[in-house]
Amino acid sequence: MTIDPTPPVSEKQNQHYVPRFWLKGFAGPGGRLLALEEGTIGQVGPGNIMTEDWTYTIFDGWWRPSDALENALGQLEGAADQLFKDLRDNAAPPSAQGWDFLILFLALTACRHPDVMDRGHERSKELGWLFADVHAYPDLASFNAVFKARYGGELSQELFDILRSKSPEELVAEGDEVESLSPQDPRLPEQFSVLAYDRVAAKISEMRLSLLDAPPGSHFVLGDRAVPLHSVSAGFDVPLSKTLAFQATPHGGGLPRTRRSATVVEVEEISQRQFARSTGIIIGPDYATIKKAAGIP
Repeated sequence: MTIDPTPPVSEKQNQHYVPRFWLKGFAGPGGRLLALEEGTIGQVGPGNIMTEDWTYTIFDGWWRPSDALENALGQLEGAADQLFKDLRDNAAPPSAQGWDFLILFLALTACRHPDVMDRGHERSKELGWLFADVHAYPDLASFNAVFKARYGGELSQELFDILRSKSPEELVAEGDEVESLSPQDPRLPEQFSVLAYDRVAAKISEMRLSLLDAPPGSHFVLGDRAVPLHSVSAGFDVPLSKTLAFQATPHGGGLPRTRRSATVVEVEEISQRQFARSTGIIIGPDYATIKKAAGIP
């Protein structure tokens, strides 16, 4: 994913974290889309749900706002829209390239969620305080034991030595500075979490993947946390439309990647997991489908 280096421009206030084209795939007859929100089911427009203001607005060193990230995401959404349409119109599984792009797009969906970006920003501050406490560890191995448990990976000897060359007072001052940074600060923007999409995609690629077609008369719902926001390696499923879902399982990973018909029970279970994972907002084509997913009599 590349970002246009042109001068900053910010004009897009209303920004979807679940793309509008995806939401439209759950509409019923006549394009009517229903949503369960705050315990009530009613008709909604795709422009008014699963969206926040300025979610992907980024700032440069002069604090000038830019739509560069939103525009880059929009380009990917255009390609995903076409792929989703092809999958709905064609009963065959996607090409190898199509699978790869679908994996990437779902990984990006998780990493761009506002809750993930917010948590990533806080985790970065926690890391700053771990660095500030580096003198409490006698060597790199003891520091990396904690670092790997919390963040994965390991710190290099060079960076460890640089941190240790600073006094505890200097490190605390740097920790205080990091702690003071807002989510919009260009030195630590919350949108950094989006850059982790390739690592999430790599985890998904290792699993066994399937596309599931709903049987006639049975439909999926979609929640506002469409893809799990953590622990994707444990396996997950996510509807791509009211009649099609993606499934990744950690057992017997790798090829072949398949497409098959789902049972009514599978459709209901996938929809119920969407509701359980959501913050209370799910969408679907009709009242009965939404009620079933949410366990409403």
